[in-house]
Amino acid sequence: MLQLRPILKDYMHCDIGNGEAASFWFDSWTSLGPLIDFTGQGGPRSLRIRKGANVNQASTNGSWTLPAARSNAIQTIQEVITTIDPPNSTKGTDTFKWRKSDGTFGPIFSSKVTWEFLQQPSPTVFWSKDIWLKENIPRNSFVASLALLRRLPTKDRLLHWGLNVSWVVFSARQVWKLIITSSLSVIIPPLFSCLLRRTSGIHAAAAWILQPHPPANHNASVLMKLIFQSIIYIVWKERNTRIFTAVSTSAQGLHLQLDRLLRDRILSLPARLQPASSA
Repeated sequence: MLQLRPILKDYMHCDIGNGEAASFWFDSWTSLGPLIDFTGQGGPRSLRIRKGANVNQASTNGSWTLPAARSNAIQTIQEVITTIDPPNSTKGTDTFKWRKSDGTFGPIFSSKVTWEFLQQPSPTVFWSKDIWLKENIPRNSFVASLALLRRLPTKDRLLHWGLNVSWVVFSARQVWKLIITSSLSVIIPPLFSCLLRRTSGIHAAAAWILQPHPPANHNASVLMKLIFQSIIYIVWKERNTRIFTAVSTSAQGLHLQLDRLLRDRILSLPARLQPASSA
């Protein structure tokens, strides 16, 4: 517990009851936070309260027992402590509370609130709903998110390392064209053709997918998002295969991979998202 206290000091506060659980020096039970941080390592010697003492060891018979102050820091501590009721067995056990989103403390721990305090949240990207949906394929969503963040510069890194890498031009547009004539396109034909004609680049495609496309259809939206992120994944995988093994797959072969990948995912979804069976 002592090892965790430096990490928890900003996220946990203790309300003193009998004073038997709270550490006098290391827990946040006053407005000053952990007193050891306020006085430094010499605090226990100056206040004549041992380092491992609990709060109840600084009181006797319901009164604080603190020596005369010998420094401004010790005087401040004494002034703050005397505003707190001394430990008393009738008050029950010490109560540890966790920081809430509004900065106050409550009895319930929230991992979300704690995480948000620990990490500076980044702005939500506009394409998040294209990628993080409950019907997604995790590996496809992950790779697609990296691509949209422009964090897949494989060839740039290889060239930076001094490796001789030929530039193989590979476009997802070939795969898009094949989708339009595939059996999958029967599900949402207007979306496929419009996406191919009106957008250029994955960010433009992501923005277009999020626009309302009458007639409104949740199933069509889910399928378009699955196709979008799956194409990014397949193209990324093919690019790396060409770079590192010099083996390539035709656009028709990639279309078959996409078709199989999507069909497997669709069949695992609730019936409301599955297309009608066809020969």
